[in-house]
Amino acid sequence: MISPSHAKSAAVNRPLLLVSRLALLALPLLLSACARTALLPDCPQGYTLSGDACVCATDQGCPTDMRCVDGVCVCHGTGCCPDGYEFNDDSLTCVCKSSLCCPSNHVWKDSEQKCVCNNQDCCPEGYEFDTEAGGCRCAADNCCPEGFSWSATKKTCVCGSDSCCPVDYRFDTTRKDCVCAKTSCCPANYTYDPDVKACVCNGDACCPAGYHKDATTERCVCISDAACGAGNYCDTASGACRCRDNSGCKSGQYCNGFGFCQTLANCTANADCPSGTFCDITTDRCTPNGPCSLDEQCPFGQICDSITASCKNACRRDADCPEAPVKQACVNNVCVTTCRDSDWCPVNQFCTASTGTCASRSGRVDCQDCTNSPFVCGNSASCLSFVNEGQNTRRFCGVYCTDDTQCPSGYSCTGVIYSCSGEGTGCNSDPAAPSENIVCKGFLVENEVGTQYFCADSTGNPHEYVKSCAPLSGFCPATAYP
Repeated sequence: MISPSHAKSAAVNRPLLLVSRLALLALPLLLSACARTALLPDCPQGYTLSGDACVCATDQGCPTDMRCVDGVCVCHGTGCCPDGYEFNDDSLTCVCKSSLCCPSNHVWKDSEQKCVCNNQDCCPEGYEFDTEAGGCRCAADNCCPEGFSWSATKKTCVCGSDSCCPVDYRFDTTRKDCVCAKTSCCPANYTYDPDVKACVCNGDACCPAGYHKDATTERCVCISDAACGAGNYCDTASGACRCRDNSGCKSGQYCNGFGFCQTLANCTANADCPSGTFCDITTDRCTPNGPCSLDEQCPFGQICDSITASCKNACRRDADCPEAPVKQACVNNVCVTTCRDSDWCPVNQFCTASTGTCASRSGRVDCQDCTNSPFVCGNSASCLSFVNEGQNTRRFCGVYCTDDTQCPSGYSCTGVIYSCSGEGTGCNSDPAAPSENIVCKGFLVENEVGTQYFCADSTGNPHEYVKSCAPLSGFCPATAYP
């Protein structure tokens, strides 16, 4: 590059070059422009030179909603944020506020102020997309908290172990719920009993007025009719209050034949309904007697006359006849008091099928107390006790039998097993099965605490020596079995 003075002298020393006046006038300007391009460029307003680059010096030099920080323009307002973002003054960053900036398969949810999954594709493993709730919900064991499992019927995670129960509670596999397991969580006047695995009453203190604690069953039982209230009576056999008539029941209920209060809804048979009504099987409700179209819409002892559409005294089968106070049978289309087997008779009686009559039999020792004197049972019976949980400790006489027909009403012909003292000890042989090697073996009885020992045979199960008549109710004296 040459300087302006040198450029001018060069033009004078070249006489053969014709230069128009216009060109001469423009020459100095061209020379001056050429000289300025030799200087370093100026930075725009609001910028300053730093090394070889222009950097911002003030906010005015930055675009809209941007500020100059350490020579660099940074976003400081929604105007410079990408589509769908808003500037957050707390974090000083652009944050997503619209479905435009949400990930694939997500949408913006104002109520939660975040992007949420919008279909099954973005739900984690074990989750299902709930279109109604608009989100992913747990639907499998793997997404339930520790100790919980997924219940398809309840549509939620339910507790299934001790780990998810409150302090001093345990998980009861039978009740499928957390139950108290320490005295600290028992009600007042109760103490936790590890043998029965429940809170038990400390004497009569926690029983209602008119009740006392039955030590054999660890529960409060009534002691008089007065304790049960008007319209009710105390069933001394079970220790429970039963209704005597409808006055002992709440509004909308009636007293059924078993002494329990029952609603008019959800009946399954006419026996479930009070007098003057029948069970309409089309609605499963007790309905006042009236026009009929089905036999089931008539009281026991009556059938529906298809001509008159009314109920008339007759029967087609035994089920058409009443069962209380005495069970009746359909004979020649008429309900008559008779019996077909002992199940038709009152408890402790036998049926003589040839005459259709029920009566007790002399010499029977069924359910006789043998707790203190097992010899009262004689040679035709054994002194027995129940193995099942919750039975009382009273021992009773069980008359030998081969099938239910040899037992009175309210009894069944049940297998008899023998208890023994310990693992491997000797047990009586069975004359009916002389080849069986019968030895004492330990068993864990369901819902019972500790090991119980019974004589077992080659099957690995307690050996059934004989069969005896035992009350279906599970206690003596026997009562009607529901």
